Amino acid sequence: MTTLAHTQPLSIEEYLDMETRSRVKHHYNRGQLENMPGGTLKHNRIATNIVYALESHLRRIKSGFLVSNSDTKIWIPAIKSFYYPDAVVICEVPEYYGNRKDVIVNPLLIVEVASPATEDFDRSGKFLDYATIHSFKEYLLLDQDQPCARQSQRVDSDTWQMHTVQGLDQPIELKSIGCLLSMQDVYDKTDML
Repeated sequence: MTTLAHTQPLSIEEYLDMETRSRVKHHYNRGQLENMPGGTLKHNRIATNIVYALESHLRRIKSGFLVSNSDTKIWIPAIKSFYYPDAVVICEVPEYYGNRKDVIVNPLLIVEVASPATEDFDRSGKFLDYATIHSFKEYLLLDQDQPCARQSQRVDSDTWQMHTVQGLDQPIELKSIGCLLSMQDVYDKTDML
């Protein structure tokens, strides 16, 4: 992830104002802007598949949880940062940052599609940042180059259980929303099938 050079850190208000007028998205990390790398068709296909699968499941069970895509920012108060996940399941009643409807503060499940350029940060730094959010219970990191999902599920306030799912014939169990996803559905219409 590339941090843009600024002489001084941007304030939160400056970032939010700039981001509403920007043609490209930026993460805001402790006053610094970070370019969001452009996604490949494969990356976007996996992100679309996961949003669709999550939404389909939640509609089928008539859940009040909401699914959103990479246009929704998440505010992380502990580190004063905003990130755009590839997909997010929001607790039943969305809570917003201030009066903004484009920034949520209560994610339940966050999904990132990792590329070689973002995988290290997605797996460690970004996960640890998200883990400071009390409502956040589950993290799913999908590899864009092979059918592999790395899950992290909150056991208690400071303990996470990690699990890896590999192969198109394996299911992904998302305990936070009571969902069993097919890896084949997640990787549908990518070159892995």
